[in-house]
Amino acid sequence: MINLIRAEWLKLSRRPLSWILLILFLVLLVAQILTQFALTLGMPVRSGIVSAQFEEWRRGVLFPGIFATALSHVNGLGGIFAVIFAAGAIGSEYSWGTLRTQLARDPARDRYLLAKLTTIMLMLATATLLATLLAALLSAVLSPILGSAISITPGDLMNLIVATLRALYVLLPYVLLTAYATLLTRSVLGGVAIGLSYIIVETGFGALALLRVLGGVWALVYNLTIGQNINTLTLMNRHAFGLRPETTAPLDLSQLPSPLQATIVVAVYSAFFLAFALILFRRRDITGPG
Repeated sequence: MINLIRAEWLKLSRRPLSWILLILFLVLLVAQILTQFALTLGMPVRSGIVSAQFEEWRRGVLFPGIFATALSHVNGLGGIFAVIFAAGAIGSEYSWGTLRTQLARDPARDRYLLAKLTTIMLMLATATLLATLLAALLSAVLSPILGSAISITPGDLMNLIVATLRALYVLLPYVLLTAYATLLTRSVLGGVAIGLSYIIVETGFGALALLRVLGGVWALVYNLTIGQNINTLTLMNRHAFGLRPETTAPLDLSQLPSPLQATIVVAVYSAFFLAFALILFRRRDITGPG
C-alpha cells in the first residue's frame, strides 16, 4: 500500500492540473484576505449589524481568526477544487489508458483504489497546510497595519490541529462521491459534473430550511443532509478562533445538529460512498468511456 501511495503521489504531483488548481486556490485565498483587509482598513464608524460585520472581517484577518478564514476557504471554494482534483486524478486513468497497465501489474483493485483515495486526501491536506501557512504570513504582514499585535497561544496551535483535521473530514464525502461518480461514468467530466451538481443541489437545500419549522419528518430529513451537518463542523472551526458568524447572519444555532450527530452523519455518508465506489470498481471493466 505504501508503495502504491508513493507512486500515486509522484504521478499526481507531476500533472499540470494539480499545480493549476493549487495556484488558483491560493490566489483566491489571498484575494479574499486582501479584500477583507481593504474593507476593514477604512472601516467607518457605524453601529448595529454593519459594524458587527466589519469587525468580523477584521478578526478574520488577525490572529487567530486568520486560521478560521483559511479553513473556511478550504471548506468553501476548496470543496469545488477537491471535486475537480479527485475527478481528474481518477478519470484520467481511463482516458489515458494507464489503469489497465496498473492493474496488470497489481490486480488488487481495492488496494489500488484505496491508495488512490488516500493520496488524494494527503494532497488535499498538503494544500490545506499551504493555505494556512500563506494566510498566517499575510496576517503577520497586515496585522501591524491594523494596529494589532501578532499573538498565537499554544491553545491556538492545538485548535489549529483539530480544526485542520475537521476541515479535511468535511471534504471527505465530496471526494468519495466524486470518486464513485467518476468510476461510474469512467470520465473526468462525468465525475466533475456529478460532484459539482451535488454541491449545487446541496446548496439549494438551504432554501428549504423553512421546512424544518414544519417539524416531524421534514425537520428530520433536513437535519440528515450532509450540508446541514457540515454547517455544524465548519461553524466549530470558526468558533475555535474567535469568529462569530451568527452575529452577522440569520443563523439559529439551536437548529443545527449536535457535533456528535454531525460527525456520525458525515461518517455514514462517507462510508456509503466508499462502499459504492469499491463495489463498482470491482465489478466494472477498466475500458475507457464509450
